[in-house]
Formats: sequence, C-alpha cells, structure tokens
Amino acid sequence: MKKLLTIALLVFSLSALAQEKIAVTDADYTNSSVEMADTMRSNGKIYVLVGVIVLIFAGITVYLVSTDRKISKLEKNLHS
Repeated sequence: MKKLLTIALLVFSLSALAQEKIAVTDADYTNSSVEMADTMRSNGKIYVLVGVIVLIFAGITVYLVSTDRKISKLEKNLHS
C-alpha cells in the first residue's frame, strides 16, 4: 500500500508545473539592467538591503563561532 501511494504521489508531482515556460529572445541576452535594483538604488533603499544582509550573515557567523567554542569546551571536559 505504501509503495502504491508513493508511486501515485510521484506521478502526481511530475505533472505539477511551478512555472510556465517563457520563450527566450535575443533581447534577453543583451539586457544588462535590473529594474528592481535600479529602483532600489535610486531610492537609496539598496543600502538598507545590503546592511540587513550583512547583519544577518554577521549574526550567523557569531552564532557559529560561539557554538564552536562551546563544543570545544565540552570536548575538553569530556576528555579530561
């Protein structure tokens, strides 16, 4: 029964499409502007976005370093 359910779900998932296909034109290859980034840069919001991304990565880095130190301390206590 589990195998049949798995097969049915796999077949169903193959028929599901996330996006419609859009034809690629020659203009797509020569396009060098990004409208969203240009708009955010002209409004000065791009710097806020970059700042938020930097803060997130800094937080993740601090968390990983502190976790590594705690694990190292626990390993030292375990071997002692």
